[in-house]
Order: sequence, then C-alpha cells, then structure tokens
Amino acid sequence: MKKRLPSTRVYIKDILEGFYVKSEGDFEPNYLITKDARKVYRAKIVGTVVREPIIAEDETYGKFQVDDGTGVIWVLGFRDDTRFVRLVKRGDIVQLIGKIAEWRDDKQILVEGVSKVDPNMWILHRYEALREKVEHIKKVRTAFEIYNTYGITAKAKVIAKNKGISEDMLTTIDELYGIIMEQKAEEAAFEEELFEEESTEVSRELEEVKKAVLEILRSKGTAVSLKFIQRKLQDKYDPETVEEAIRALLAEGEIFEPEVGYYQILE
Repeated sequence: MKKRLPSTRVYIKDILEGFYVKSEGDFEPNYLITKDARKVYRAKIVGTVVREPIIAEDETYGKFQVDDGTGVIWVLGFRDDTRFVRLVKRGDIVQLIGKIAEWRDDKQILVEGVSKVDPNMWILHRYEALREKVEHIKKVRTAFEIYNTYGITAKAKVIAKNKGISEDMLTTIDELYGIIMEQKAEEAAFEEELFEEESTEVSRELEEVKKAVLEILRSKGTAVSLKFIQRKLQDKYDPETVEEAIRALLAEGEIFEPEVGYYQILE
C-alpha cells in the first residue's frame, strides 16, 4: 500500500506566495516550495469558511473559500470528495487537509478531509504553525549558509549532516534557487520584449513625423521655421517629437538649415 505523504501546518499566505512544482513523472506527487524553502505535499490549515459552498448540478465537483487571517484560498472537492464540501457552511471554522494544486496561476487546495472546530483550535493551529515555522527557519538559515558556500556538493552534505541539517533541505534550497532564477529570466525576457515593442512603436511614430515634415517643406518650397512646422502638426504630434524628427532629417541629409531655426528640403 502506498504511504501517504505527511501534512504540513501552514498559513494560507505561505501557500499563495509559494512556488507550485508539477512533477515530471506520472506517479510522482506535485508539491509546493514555500519562500522559506519548505517542501509541502499536503497542507493542513484552519480557517473560516467565507463563502457559501458551491456544488455543481451533476455533483462532479464542489468548492468553498477559507480565510485564516493571512489569506483566502479556494478549497475544491471532485467526485467522491464533494462530500467534504457538503459538511460545511459559511461562517464555520474548519480544519482541513488537502493537496495543493494550481489553476491558471491561482493556488488551490484539493480537499482530502475537513472537520468543524471551535475557535480554540484555530488559536492552537496558529501557535503550532508558527512554532514549526520558527524551528524550520533556525535550521534553514544554517542550510542557506552551507549552500551559499559549498553548493550542493558532497562536502556540503557532510557539513549539513554534522549540524543536523537534512540533505533534503539542501536539495529544496537548490530547487528554490532554480525556480527563482528561471522566473527572473522569464521576467527579463518579457521586459526586453516590451522594450522592443515600445522602441518599434517610437520608431514608427518618428518615421511618420519625418514624412509629415517633408510634405510641409515640399509644399512650401522655401525655408520654413520650426515653430511653423510644429504648429501645423500640433494636432497629431507633440513639439518635442517634431523637433526630434527634424534633427533626424538633418542627420540623414534630407533637409538643411539655411538659417538658424529655419529648414528647407534638399532637392
């Protein structure tokens, strides 16, 4: 019989701010890595049901929302697990256990069990979740120091073992760094793409202004002042863009300046 993975007491905020990892293997479980490098396969939370549960007409799925004071998350049940959704109503304080999932970048919990509890249980949960978090942070600080110095090498694993740090914690830190670096690379690529689009848009507008300036100069046939050109184009382009277009035309040898502030097409 397959062993059930342990549950971890967490705040909803830890889930929402964490990094969801979808395993590559068909039989490997998905999981969440929190910002403080905890790997969470199954979450245990206590909170208040803040929305009346919803169950589909064909009863294939149901859902409700839970708020624990740090965040709000949807809790879903599919097929037989819709029975858990029927157990609660808006205003109930509940303790639930479930796997973490993600849909369109939104974190969710796939419920595996739920029970109504009294407010004291909510206080106890907050205490135990905080205690576990503090204990983890004490160890993970040391683990980060080891990782940042030695990476995930054999030496790092020996030093970690001597200091009571598990190899899994080093592996999780390595994975967390990888995820963060990948996200930063994606963000940088996105920003570069946006910059290129903006640059293309600016270049396109400048070309349009240059054509408009040339049309004015051709129609006049004589030297025309900068102010006159700006006034003619003020409904479509700002004065700075017109001036930039004129500088570009001068550099390209399309026009010349017979006297200061006056421009004429070079035929």
